Amino acid sequence: MIRRLVVQVAIVLLAFPSPPPVFADQRLLIREVPGLQCRATQPPYEFLLSHPGFAAALFGRLYPPLEGYSVTQPTPRLIRFIDRRWGLDGEAELLAIQPGKRIYRTEIGVAFTETWQLSAPMEIVLEYRQARAEPNPLMVSRLAFYLLPPPTLPDVLAQAAAQLLVPLINRQVEAITEGSRRGCDRLTNDPGGLYDEMATWPEMPKPDLISYYHLFLAPRP
Repeated sequence: MIRRLVVQVAIVLLAFPSPPPVFADQRLLIREVPGLQCRATQPPYEFLLSHPGFAAALFGRLYPPLEGYSVTQPTPRLIRFIDRRWGLDGEAELLAIQPGKRIYRTEIGVAFTETWQLSAPMEIVLEYRQARAEPNPLMVSRLAFYLLPPPTLPDVLAQAAAQLLVPLINRQVEAITEGSRRGCDRLTNDPGGLYDEMATWPEMPKPDLISYYHLFLAPRP
């Protein structure tokens, strides 16, 4: 069972207006973030996606707001994440890997009051493509966050829960976008020098570091 990510928020936040979410395929679209850019070719970009512990260690070193963010991968389909800065602790399941697309699911708890909490799955859909080739490569991606409310939950409460999640999602997207931008720049411009630095970081998973070396730095026969 996926560990639930609990978000405790004040019901007073409902007083602030924001764009209404959109229903699609019985999912509630909370937030869509198009046009994210990363200076890399597709192989390094997909390496970061496939090695979340490596990516978290790299981003945390290059972007201080992510220093308290750690990720482990107990199984190939399960990602455990801890964000000490914002007090988040949970797990996400990798539901699908398709060309240029990945779908994750996590369990969200939204506390409306001290005694009333909504629990529901949330899906995160990442779509990406290489928009520009070397020598100045560019990856462009789109993120979408969907809440899957229980069918018996009134629409007004589902929309309220979605709105309460928006500030949390915005903080996470902003930090991870900047961390990935810096990480992609170093991977593209100085892969060898970056490897030498990463080899000294105690938080860098050694198996991932070895995989990085063999994929991008080892001499080819």
